[in-house]
Amino acid sequence: MKNLNEYDRDKAVSYARKWALSYNPMYKNYDNYGGDCTNYISQCIKAGNIPFDNLGTNVIQKWYWYSDEVRTPTWTAAEAFYKYIIGNNTENSYNFGIYARIANYNELELGDIVQLVFEGKAYHTMIITDIILDGEYLLDYLICQHTYNLKDYPLSLKEGEKRYIKILGYY
Repeated sequence: MKNLNEYDRDKAVSYARKWALSYNPMYKNYDNYGGDCTNYISQCIKAGNIPFDNLGTNVIQKWYWYSDEVRTPTWTAAEAFYKYIIGNNTENSYNFGIYARIANYNELELGDIVQLVFEGKAYHTMIITDIILDGEYLLDYLICQHTYNLKDYPLSLKEGEKRYIKILGYY
């Protein structure tokens, strides 16, 4: 197995904050096509030095955006993103690209991902941009998101079932 490379959480969070309330003109805005949340989160992760993944045998095993016409659904759709980001660390994966796993609430770090899910399927994706502590006690996380753009918004105020994803790095 190859060596795991570090995810630059600070760069991902910096990008998230910079573009939380606006849109990077280098990418298409998908708000009028069902939402821009996962497109924005993919941009944040890419800014954290996670490389595009072109190696899978189908579009759910790849993750990239070169243009609106040349992209994978894993870049822009919440559930497809989840299937890629978690499926990429299995024994059937190519050991290239992002390496992530399901996490518990109290394990999250800056740059990790939170998804809202309904009946087991993700419909919204957010990124952790701050951790609110009282001494050693975890009070809350702040998130940024697109599709109802929010910057450093308390995760505790987001309603719905949540799925937590820890990014461990990339191959």
